[in-house]
Amino acid sequence: MHPPDERAPRASGLDASEAGPAASLAYRTPEIYDVATGWNLDLEIEFLERVFQRHAGVVRRVLEPCCGTARLLRALANQGYEVAGYDLSPAMTAFARERLRPVGGEVWLGDMSTFVPPHPFDVAVNLVNSIGYLLEDDAIASHLECMGKALRPGGIYLAQFSYGDEPPEMARFGPWGNHGGDLSTTLLWEVVREDEASRRSYQHCRITARRGRERHVIDEAHVLRYWTHEDVTRFVAQSAFTLEAVYWDNFEEFPLEDYRMGEHGNLYHVLRRRD
Repeated sequence: MHPPDERAPRASGLDASEAGPAASLAYRTPEIYDVATGWNLDLEIEFLERVFQRHAGVVRRVLEPCCGTARLLRALANQGYEVAGYDLSPAMTAFARERLRPVGGEVWLGDMSTFVPPHPFDVAVNLVNSIGYLLEDDAIASHLECMGKALRPGGIYLAQFSYGDEPPEMARFGPWGNHGGDLSTTLLWEVVREDEASRRSYQHCRITARRGRERHVIDEAHVLRYWTHEDVTRFVAQSAFTLEAVYWDNFEEFPLEDYRMGEHGNLYHVLRRRD
């Protein structure tokens, strides 16, 4: 276990433009992050395959923005898909390439707001509100433009959005323990406060990692987009996509005509690339 780079800035002192993946100690230590977020993916993979079949038809190639350690890509590759991903973190992309080496797949270093892969995909998947690290309207619009170029006509972008003003009981995940080999972790992630006017959600992440007598703690702030129904609707309307379906995080369909808000949790949005 390699300890976090203590030369990196502590997130508690960062402003909204800095407290994100580029400054995160967690994202610089992929071995720890991989175990800390290593929940079972079996039910999610079954759900993704149902969504692919229903909304995208024949799916062969899958792209994941913000692919992290490529846990999801490896699971999809095991199901026979050709997979690729990109991430802002050099440490994450290096770890992801090694994970995919036995099954094939491409991993690139890239930013959500500017990266376009060299060839088109049938489907793209961006889960757990990772899209929320795009704070500014221009960056969100640019990302959707890039994703429009990344997908074939009729392809889908499945993205999870966590809307603002979550009830307190839903604004906290953990403490949740996990282990991989001789490494064990405890993860806590919580919303600390929100500012609807500035469209900011201020969040806190704490990961405790243990291996034998070694113990490392990553304690940092993250700033994500405060999503509203109106904003998401507007961004999609101005993009190359249409909102085709929404699903609860328990994989049941959410009424497309209903107003979406924080109490609904982390909703899956099926964005279909216009033909």
